[in-house]
Amino acid sequence: MSGQKLDKGADITPEQTEHLKAIALVLLMIHHLFGCNYLEDWMSFAKGADIILGVSGRICLALFLFCSGYGLYRSYVSKENTKRSYIPQKIIKTLIPYWVVMIIAIVILIFLGKFNPLYIPMNLVAWLHNDDMLYVSFSWYIKLQLLLIATLPLIKLLEKKWKKNLVIDYLLYVILPFVLWFFLKKYESEEYFTNIFQSIASTGVFLLSWYSLFALGMLFAKYNIYSKIRKFSERFPKVLVIILSVIICGYVIYLRYLIYHFYLDVSYYSITDSVLMPFFAVSCLLIMDNVKFRSKYVIPFLGKNSIFYWLLSGMFFLNTKELMPVLTFPRYSLLIFLWLFVMLTPFVFACSFVSDKILGLIIRKKKD
Repeated sequence: MSGQKLDKGADITPEQTEHLKAIALVLLMIHHLFGCNYLEDWMSFAKGADIILGVSGRICLALFLFCSGYGLYRSYVSKENTKRSYIPQKIIKTLIPYWVVMIIAIVILIFLGKFNPLYIPMNLVAWLHNDDMLYVSFSWYIKLQLLLIATLPLIKLLEKKWKKNLVIDYLLYVILPFVLWFFLKKYESEEYFTNIFQSIASTGVFLLSWYSLFALGMLFAKYNIYSKIRKFSERFPKVLVIILSVIICGYVIYLRYLIYHFYLDVSYYSITDSVLMPFFAVSCLLIMDNVKFRSKYVIPFLGKNSIFYWLLSGMFFLNTKELMPVLTFPRYSLLIFLWLFVMLTPFVFACSFVSDKILGLIIRKKKD
């Protein structure tokens, strides 16, 4: 795409979405390694930079949600006619990879003598955000993704009834969830199950707390926002666009570190990310569109298989932290980071292969 004029109506491509997911994955890994206090000590040529990137890396969640909102709007909400099987298949395609990794986690937990079968029902959909109960650390996002998919029919119905207006849509999809969450956040209790009513109420508030970031992806898709920005950027030299985009990315990372390290309560993560993330995502996209180099294998593979890297990387933390010495023996931050990807990639290939085979059988049976 570099060096080409933007086609009329063109917007974020599936290739670019995969690249954004790969960037989000890299930030996720850095965040867990150097921004969550899971590693007590490591060596580095620039430890301050590790910590800044680690703390700010949590913006990866906003990027993943943005990509999900964009892709699901394009593939489902904006379509006049969609198959009834779309939603069930999306749910299955989310759960099967997770279950494949969960089986590996169960085997490890049995070996460590820490497996509790009473937690199986909760783990099937990662219902509680409690890392003492979750077999796969950091898998709480699975529940969020399932909830977002479940809202799609309602969004599609609203889109048919609602007139196209960016301001109204922003108020409805972005501002309203924040306002509702602010007044209802006292009912959010995702760590423990008290009763079904409390759990349902908490789940609703949990969804509201993240929904605006997902909605931003939908609005970018609905109004072709990136294509308009890209068209405007073509008025300027490519070198200038690249330099400004890199500066904006760096500024967002550093500003996010300052905000969350010194000023902001963690419960407000998604609010400021709804402001910072679009600048970061657009800047990354502009860099992709203006540089000549295009990764054909590594970055697309990371983006396509980000769910496996994310879930498998959790094996070195929290409830299976006994494996952490295998990860941290290189000692230097850059080597630890690279070693993590080297270790995980064979397992990602295997899990992806098994998951694809299972999904192929299930979806083929449904069609038959």
